[in-house]
Amino acid sequence: MNTDLLIVGGDGDLALRKLYPSLYYLELNDCMPENVQIIGMARTANEQTAFLAKVKEWLQANVSEALYSDEKWQAFSSKIVFAQGDATNPESLAKVKEEFLGEGNQLVVYLAIPPNIFGNVCSSLEACGLAKPTTRLVVEKPLGESRESFLAINDELARVFTEEQLFRIDHYLGKETVQNLIAMRFANDIFEPLWNSKYIDHVQITVSESVGVGNRWSFYDQTGATRDMVQNHLLQVLCLLAMEPPAVLNAESVRAEKLKVLNCLKTITPENVKEYTVRGQYRNGVVDGTSVPGYLEEESDKYEIDPNSQTETYVALQAEIQNWRWSGVPIYLRTGKRLQSRHSEIVVQFKQSHHQIFNQNHLEHKPNRMVIRLQPDEGIRLRIMNKVAGLEAGIPLESGCLDFHFGGANHVKKHDAYSRLLFDVLRNDQTLFVSAAEVEAAWKWVDQIFAAWKETGMKAEGYMAGSFGPPGADVLIARGGREWHNLVL
Repeated sequence: MNTDLLIVGGDGDLALRKLYPSLYYLELNDCMPENVQIIGMARTANEQTAFLAKVKEWLQANVSEALYSDEKWQAFSSKIVFAQGDATNPESLAKVKEEFLGEGNQLVVYLAIPPNIFGNVCSSLEACGLAKPTTRLVVEKPLGESRESFLAINDELARVFTEEQLFRIDHYLGKETVQNLIAMRFANDIFEPLWNSKYIDHVQITVSESVGVGNRWSFYDQTGATRDMVQNHLLQVLCLLAMEPPAVLNAESVRAEKLKVLNCLKTITPENVKEYTVRGQYRNGVVDGTSVPGYLEEESDKYEIDPNSQTETYVALQAEIQNWRWSGVPIYLRTGKRLQSRHSEIVVQFKQSHHQIFNQNHLEHKPNRMVIRLQPDEGIRLRIMNKVAGLEAGIPLESGCLDFHFGGANHVKKHDAYSRLLFDVLRNDQTLFVSAAEVEAAWKWVDQIFAAWKETGMKAEGYMAGSFGPPGADVLIARGGREWHNLVL
């Protein structure tokens, strides 16, 4: 069947920076449907030739030089057309339908636009007959700024489309290493007996960024690290790490198990919010040898900086999943901007035996630890103790690592997170997409943290740019006799 992929906001930053390069990867991997047409729809006037030149420029900037060829570009660009029009206007959308969309074609609509106009576009799609039972609608985050605002947005979508037609993208779920959590847990029988509170001491999930907010100050100041990262990315990673084995590997079963995890998260209240959470805001400092301004000193051409802003650019949380498998296991989540390095990882630290037979060697017996690196060097590393080679008395120990990397130093990636997710949309597979119930449950948990911060008047703690974060985060994890894993295994 022929497929039409209509990208609303087709000449915007998201489309140019992410969507077209990711679709090019599908072309490169021969994963593009045979008879597909990509329609970039935007209100701005663009000639077809100029539009393709713009797409090509962004593609070459975002795709490895080794993977670009004029031959592949010609094949890919022949599938792209530009359509001028306002998707919130039914008449304008009807003209695009008449000129570019095939009557019997499979239709996928990607809303690469702000959520506040999702409802208007859905109404236009319905009015001009494009909201068919087979139409698939892809929507981008942020999906609201609270449970209440998410439900309002979702109601607008659900009025026109069923849950089976909606694809809510979280690009972290398209990352190779995140998907590998499912394979690692359920395709390797050695881990399942250990994956519980009897053997696991604690878990750390870290997303560290070295960049600041840049020219997104106004957007970020209304959002903050908790809404921007925790509510979606970190909680989705936690769900895959902690969920029970799904009955089968399909969207319905996987989503059901993830939802159970979210519904079991221990409530953070005004009584314990200062014990279980830390808010931070970066001050000036040095990152990668370059002096950088603090959050309140950033330059913004469009917006006035609020010198009294308490928006958190860093957050650390101690969570707990209150169910049979995980009760009693602290789960530490942290994310922030202007930190020492850019990296994302999951650390699973196992408990140690109370009886140690190697103490006479006066060497630290370190706990076994699994580090799952999401970026930049994707892979899994398992720390184990082994004997130091030599003729020393007894059995002296040293810490060693078993390493698994998804690609060598010269490995050239032939796809990215978005290409995997777009491939699944075209295949009508929702397994790596987030259900409405999941988003609602995540917002419900995050909302009570904001309510507790507001009730207690909890302020953001300053931290130096280029550091590992505010001192309060070290205090938080040290209460349990633990420490953060800061790039040192």
